[in-house]
Amino acid sequence: MNRSNILSLTLLISVSVQAHHSPNLHFDRDDIVEISGKLTQADWQNPHTQLSVTTSSGDGSETIWLIEGRSAHQFTRAGVTRDYFKIGSDIRVAGFRGRRNPTAMFATNILLVGGRELVTDNFVAPRWADDTAIMLTASKQATGAENAPAMANGIFRVWGPDRSDHGIDGTGRTLWLDSYPLTALARTTQANWDRIADNPYIICQTGMPAIMDLGTPMEFVQDGDDIVLNLEEQDSVRRINMTPTAANDEQTSSPLGRSVGRWDGATLEVTTTNIDWPWFDQGGIPQSKKLHLVERFTPSTDGLVLRYQVTVTDPEIFTEAIVLDRAWVWAPAEQIRPYNCTWERDDL
Repeated sequence: MNRSNILSLTLLISVSVQAHHSPNLHFDRDDIVEISGKLTQADWQNPHTQLSVTTSSGDGSETIWLIEGRSAHQFTRAGVTRDYFKIGSDIRVAGFRGRRNPTAMFATNILLVGGRELVTDNFVAPRWADDTAIMLTASKQATGAENAPAMANGIFRVWGPDRSDHGIDGTGRTLWLDSYPLTALARTTQANWDRIADNPYIICQTGMPAIMDLGTPMEFVQDGDDIVLNLEEQDSVRRINMTPTAANDEQTSSPLGRSVGRWDGATLEVTTTNIDWPWFDQGGIPQSKKLHLVERFTPSTDGLVLRYQVTVTDPEIFTEAIVLDRAWVWAPAEQIRPYNCTWERDDL
């Protein structure tokens, strides 16, 4: 795979879709800052809400802070509506300072009028109101096995990213490995990676396998002989072809590729090829058109947990096959909502 082709595709995509800022890309988790001021703007959107807060110093000068927060969907699912953010009200915010803009921040803790604290990061504790804080990343979807659907319908339901009360280690997005067996080409490409300029995952579009790192619900639906996987994130739809004859039909490449499925007991096994997407992850690892994925979706015996494993083969990028895994939990009260990814400010 030619690096210039990779970057050309990245640039082509970046001018035609929306911007998306990752906390780890644009903000420094080791630089924690806290401010108090007046809320002057609140944009309720996905993938990240946007706030503007004006602070005043002792000499009367003012500073405008640009605050990025979790998605509007995450706030809503935690019972927090946009009415919580009253323009002109006092607000206190703590979070990670911007790498390029010292008056930008990714919010981890927000204290609203009345003492209501919102904790918006997986790995951060309440800062001001331990007993009453709303944990934005803690879903309320946990349910008992006695209410789970019959295993005959095991996979066809909504699954969410919540990990609480199900014996699953970790929170949030846990698909990736710490290191990979890379080829010389992959190592060179990664070494020249610019995590902002070259990164297609900071735009509102993605491809396989990265889309399976989603932090939003997904739903399997039977559609004739095929299975459709609706992913709330980026309003993505994957069609899994379950008909052997149709599975051999030629199809042009796409970011989500060509998926062919089969049942192995209760496990849905999906082989995905024809993936036309330049980057494997947000760490600068590329991927080629030889990428071959074998995914396995396996419901737990009690029907509450969906375990996912994907075996990745790409001889141009990896010196051996790699295996990634994660899990979702049954979310009976959830539904897939329109994501409507929106342009974000480029001054963070």
